[in-house]
Amino acid sequence: MEPLKRFIEYTKIWTTSDENSGAHPSAEREKDLSLLLMKHLKEVGLEDAYMDEWGNVYAHLEGEGTRIGFNAHIDTATNISGKDVKAQIHKKYQGEDIKLNDVYTLSMKDFPLLKNAVGSDLVTTSGDTLLGGDDKAGLAIIISALEYLHEHPEIKHHPLSICFTTDEEIGEGPLKFDVKRMNAEYAYSVDGSFPNEVAYENFNASSMSLDITGIAIHPGEGKGKLINAILILNELINSLPKETPFESDIHDGYWHIEHVDGNSEHLIAHMILRDFDYDNLKHRERLVEEASKQLMKKYPGVIIKTEAADSYYNMKPYVMNRFEIIENAQKAIKKAGMNPISYPIRGGTDGATFSKMGLITPNLGTGSYNHHGRFEYLVVDEFYKMIEVVKNLMILDD
Repeated sequence: MEPLKRFIEYTKIWTTSDENSGAHPSAEREKDLSLLLMKHLKEVGLEDAYMDEWGNVYAHLEGEGTRIGFNAHIDTATNISGKDVKAQIHKKYQGEDIKLNDVYTLSMKDFPLLKNAVGSDLVTTSGDTLLGGDDKAGLAIIISALEYLHEHPEIKHHPLSICFTTDEEIGEGPLKFDVKRMNAEYAYSVDGSFPNEVAYENFNASSMSLDITGIAIHPGEGKGKLINAILILNELINSLPKETPFESDIHDGYWHIEHVDGNSEHLIAHMILRDFDYDNLKHRERLVEEASKQLMKKYPGVIIKTEAADSYYNMKPYVMNRFEIIENAQKAIKKAGMNPISYPIRGGTDGATFSKMGLITPNLGTGSYNHHGRFEYLVVDEFYKMIEVVKNLMILDD
């Protein structure tokens, strides 16, 4: 199958994960794509392709030398709908504004990285959904590289291990991941943006819940008595350092309130905390806890309960012990005619937790940008460059 056609076929399948379901996979619809991926893997010669009960797909191809793994994820982000995606192809983009629909326009003014796409075909959304380049482009890239090997049996390649995971976007991709079934010495996730990037540093991440109970009194009788839980949350937020995503630069961590449920008497706020340094992440948690204690002292009768849990970890300490894995990716990128770069990932990937689990898994690009939103797009030339990079990694050096 032509690789771009394969990618667009994948985007049509609704795989948005569901952070509130408590199931694995979080949305049964993810398995619709898992089954298709299993079929496509078998068609390109990975006859043992298998889907487990959680929708994860594993497959292997024998070869020579070191066994290398490749990973991409099946689900799409929860921020905006991934149902009924209608990908639009724009031939030979020249920097013009692209009208996605009657409301939304993709412009270089708003998204300056589009300047790098001039001269290439683009794939965009219809403005009503996300596109799903994160990470259906990664899925298509890996299978397209495998298809090339299948069509050229004379080419010698490494033994290859493949795993496509569900629920990455809600931080649960590694939850049911089986390192032994994957069976690789190291791996690469194909889940980034720039085609010449190999990323091996990402945030440490934790989540916190703030359970705030104020004091409810009829507002007309509230003088000196009514304590509004919403205003307590507001005061807590204002007491924290000015380190929100809006204020943080590429190497900075942040705290971010994601959503709030409740009313003036009682609410629960959900917060995420991020930092490249784990000790600094814990410091951020302590700041929230201390601010909560101070507010309970200031307003007797107010109850604030905090609960924190780690989400994922920076892969860099693990990668640095085997930096040749990065050097191999850099060689593959150079062989594809590009200069390799490395930027910190201001987020996480399955590979971050895989690395902590013992399978070092840095991240490669896909040629797709503006993930998780209606302005997402894929640069077709870069998408094909990424197929070349992955092929270079799979093929044995001359």
